[in-house]
Amino acid sequence: MICLAIAFLVLAFCWLRFVTRLSQRTVHDVYPFFRRIEGEILYGSFHPDPEHNFKSTHSPEEFRKWQWKRIHLAIHLCRDITGNCQLLMNWAAYERKTNWHSFPDELRRGLREFQIACLHSRTASFSVRFRLRLWLVRMRMFPFLPMPSFSKISSHSDTLYAFYKTAEAMAEVISMTHGEKIHQNMLAVLGTVTLDSD
Repeated sequence: MICLAIAFLVLAFCWLRFVTRLSQRTVHDVYPFFRRIEGEILYGSFHPDPEHNFKSTHSPEEFRKWQWKRIHLAIHLCRDITGNCQLLMNWAAYERKTNWHSFPDELRRGLREFQIACLHSRTASFSVRFRLRLWLVRMRMFPFLPMPSFSKISSHSDTLYAFYKTAEAMAEVISMTHGEKIHQNMLAVLGTVTLDSD
């Protein structure tokens, strides 16, 4: 009986989200809902170097608390990346649905690549976030084990950063087709693109 009640609540929640969703995302819906992620913060949050610096100057207990918070920050950034990429994918789907026939072949290819980059970024974000959650469980359940290190997922986080950077760069390029004002609004929310242009 309890399982049926839980299943009903989950289905009701999914139905409610489906019914109340924003059905389409135009370019005007991207930058108001976009969560800006600074490229330097994103890159630095997954980099293993700060661990060695902090560990050498603090006690093991302080390092443990610091690493716990750092893992939570990385999970938060992964959630933001997932949300942003879902938003960008919805926008790309809208562009393909409404403007596909008016786009030149090069822009059509760009839209496909844009959607693929967003999908890769979401997948990488999910993978990294899952690994980080396992780290938190391990730290809580087995405190005697060595502290997890970001050096063990550096290749995964580099891949995540590269995919997300590509998705943002392509969002900037595609926004140029909608005029200078929209392009500037898009640039204002893109964290990794503006980092490169400085």
